[in-house]
Amino acid sequence: MHHNIIRAFVIGTAVLWAASPAPAEGQSSDQSVTVAFSDTSRPGLLRVDLIVGSITVKGTNRRDVRVSSSRDESRGARERATPSPEPGLRRLNQPHGFSIQEERNTMTISSDITSGPVDFDIEVPMRTNLRLTTVNGSRIAVDGVEGEIELQNVNGSITVTNLAGSVLASTTNGPVRAALTRVTAGKPMAFTSLNGEVDVTLPASVKADVKLRSDHGDVLTDFDIQLKSGPSPSVEDTRSSGGGRYRVELNQSIYGSINGGGPEIELRTFNGRVVLRKGT
Repeated sequence: MHHNIIRAFVIGTAVLWAASPAPAEGQSSDQSVTVAFSDTSRPGLLRVDLIVGSITVKGTNRRDVRVSSSRDESRGARERATPSPEPGLRRLNQPHGFSIQEERNTMTISSDITSGPVDFDIEVPMRTNLRLTTVNGSRIAVDGVEGEIELQNVNGSITVTNLAGSVLASTTNGPVRAALTRVTAGKPMAFTSLNGEVDVTLPASVKADVKLRSDHGDVLTDFDIQLKSGPSPSVEDTRSSGGGRYRVELNQSIYGSINGGGPEIELRTFNGRVVLRKGT
């Protein structure tokens, strides 16, 4: 196997499983492994792709990546809906598995859906790019990282704190809350939810064109935004061709510029408030 490729369920966690007994029913199980990027002289890319589970990433002074995972065995049993064992027998929960692959300064973490809900707590070098995705996870949380960040959740929240760089954050059911200390010049950003509040804090000196919209909620800010007109109305007219239809659609978004304008930053939700806050 190439020295830059590590599969935790074959190499890393297999040793951990052998060293630790299986957890008793109702307890939580924990696994951890440490992997280095190929080239520590430049920011690496961490990708996490989950079906069920939450993701927490924290930037630290370390040069490698420490991945810790945990699974609540009682929650897993409930979600699997397994029947009670026969009298005199007790269930031994199997350790959960996950894989880590590192190649060309990109590290990918994934967990088999058969392992049930697995939550990841990851420490990375402060300068790290992130691509984090989960479908049924209670949360995606990122703290103290500098880089290009892409976050996608379906059923759960997204929280970003003490971040420098650029962010694309999207969830379907849950709030999006982000606080940036510094933004990458020239990089567009977007923070969107379908059902949840979108609350974003940007540096007071940020230069941006903003696009703000809530279909069912207030749009609030303490920035001095220079408002401007949005795109022209969309017109559909099929009467001349016999279609008999005329339709005009006006964009409901609020458009404006901050500190003279710059790359577009979008805050959008369907149900909930949109809040754009001025930081320091």
